[in-house]
Amino acid sequence: MTIGERLTKERKKLGLTQEELGSKLDISRQAISKWESDLSLPDTANLIKLSTLFSCSVDYILLGKEESKGTEAQPDDKPLFPLNKKIKEKHSEKTLMGLPLWSIGVKSKGFFSLGFKSEGVFSLGFASKGVFSLGCFSLGGVSIGMASLGALSLGSFSLGIFSLGAISVALVASLGAISIAPLSLGSLSIGEVSVGAFSRGRWFSYGDNAKALVAIGKSKVAGEYTALLPLEGGKGEYLYAVLKENIPSYLRWTLGSVKHLFGL
Repeated sequence: MTIGERLTKERKKLGLTQEELGSKLDISRQAISKWESDLSLPDTANLIKLSTLFSCSVDYILLGKEESKGTEAQPDDKPLFPLNKKIKEKHSEKTLMGLPLWSIGVKSKGFFSLGFKSEGVFSLGFASKGVFSLGCFSLGGVSIGMASLGALSLGSFSLGIFSLGAISVALVASLGAISIAPLSLGSLSIGEVSVGAFSRGRWFSYGDNAKALVAIGKSKVAGEYTALLPLEGGKGEYLYAVLKENIPSYLRWTLGSVKHLFGL
């Protein structure tokens, strides 16, 4: 294949006439015709313009050493998904609160956001941050993820005001295999008010092995006011009265949650 034939082939791929190609290069149609008829050659400046326009190298135009990007790749020529090919970001033209209404991409930021690293009011991604957030690593007002941090948080490792997870830490209430919070429920539970198989609480503890000011246990208890299950002879009423009298006011909201544990 000659230089002229390659130029003709690439021009037709773009659906251009000789006149339209000449207009793009700021030269006459006659000059294009001479190139394609192999009567003359493009100069260096035009070779560079042609390689950019045709998405191919100058070597391909002159020597035919490589196929243009527009030519179908052979199975062994190029990888199916080049590693250096960037994923195209897509964003809404409309904005809300200064953010695109929606956003999709590797690094995505929008009111509704989906991406590998995603940030938005509603956010879904591998590392996700938003008022409502879902991701492998998630941060948000309402957050769900393998490692999750949020006011209301759910994850394998979870930290929040209200938290649920295998390892769960919360400022108010926590539920997890290992749970730490003022109101704590878990296999290993530590808190001001604590319920779990191995339970340690400051004011109240309930579990197989329990320790607190008021402690109820199945096999082992320790504390100032304790009892083993089952509670008999008004023991539950007595311990509940002691807890109600001693528990600080900021924890009195937990009494409703633990009252039935006294058999009341």
